[in-house]
Amino acid sequence: MRIIDAHVHTLATYQPMAPFEDMGRVDRLLHHMDEAGVDKALMLPVVADFSPDNNADCGRWAKDHPERLAAMTDVPLDDPDAAERIAAARAQFGAVAISCYPRTPDLEWMTTADHEAIWIAFQASGLVCNLQVTPPNYPHLLELARRYPTTKFVMNHFGLPKGAGIKPEDSDFGGLKAAGNLDNVFVKVSAYYSVADTAWDFRCPKALAYLYALRDLLGADRLMFGSDWPPAGRQLTYRQIVEIVRTEATNLSDHERSAILGETAVKVYGV
Repeated sequence: MRIIDAHVHTLATYQPMAPFEDMGRVDRLLHHMDEAGVDKALMLPVVADFSPDNNADCGRWAKDHPERLAAMTDVPLDDPDAAERIAAARAQFGAVAISCYPRTPDLEWMTTADHEAIWIAFQASGLVCNLQVTPPNYPHLLELARRYPTTKFVMNHFGLPKGAGIKPEDSDFGGLKAAGNLDNVFVKVSAYYSVADTAWDFRCPKALAYLYALRDLLGADRLMFGSDWPPAGRQLTYRQIVEIVRTEATNLSDHERSAILGETAVKVYGV
């Protein structure tokens, strides 16, 4: 079974991890991957004052370790030159996807004619759109997925349900049930601490309840594992995070486990 970690951050100095700012070093990640039996990881750049060149860094590391790492490129989709940056990302950084952590709480602007150029760029480039999306914005994401069926949309961190009061037993999952017939919408079951009641509990019963709920809602072929290393390292070791799905998720079939741990990511990102 090939294991793909679809959500890591790699950078020499990650200030939010102080006093352990170097936890996200690429050599550390590769060591953790070896220990945990992870074949490949997808890097989401953190472009910040303390890491302004992380798009280029991730592109270089993916080129240096093509069998182990793949890179996304961070592009704020509300930037005036967003469409041009999407179009250039594959050639410039070897990107397999565009990562965006929106700067506004309401994402309706993404659906307006003023921003149609970014979706034209996604269609032309074939890059995946990897978004941080909160439940109030599920309708906007689903509208985009219907409008642009050839573009793959991936939501981070279970779709961030817990902060919006969505419980695993919510049969509609805050409206995400409507994605059931949209085969270009995928969800990363990543950052288990974000949906856990007790973040340090490696058994993660609440997080697994969300995972099973999404499995029942969308199918395992629409889910993919992500560690969210190094932030997740505040609570668990890298190996423990992998074992949440590989060992602790006993209600998954072998097919479902293989899909979540790697096959979905291979299909979506082409890695």
